[in-house]
Amino acid sequence: TPPEPMRADVPANLRRSRLVIACVLDRSGMVRNTAVLEGGSSELTTKVLAALPNWKFRPVLKGNEPVEVNAILGFDIDTR
Repeated sequence: TPPEPMRADVPANLRRSRLVIACVLDRSGMVRNTAVLEGGSSELTTKVLAALPNWKFRPVLKGNEPVEVNAILGFDIDTR
């Protein structure tokens, strides 16, 4: 089953800017080992990176077992 955000607050009142982050979602659903793939504004990048340790996802399940997965998080990305 895919991860689902349970707690994923983004700081308010930030200037819009594209930001792409690679990370690991551990077996408990916590964000670990973050790396900026595409930096946004310095303010957005700094504040989002500071917020990520507080994020929590429903763990990814393979069968009935939680597994660690690599993930890409995108912010302010237009997918049209």
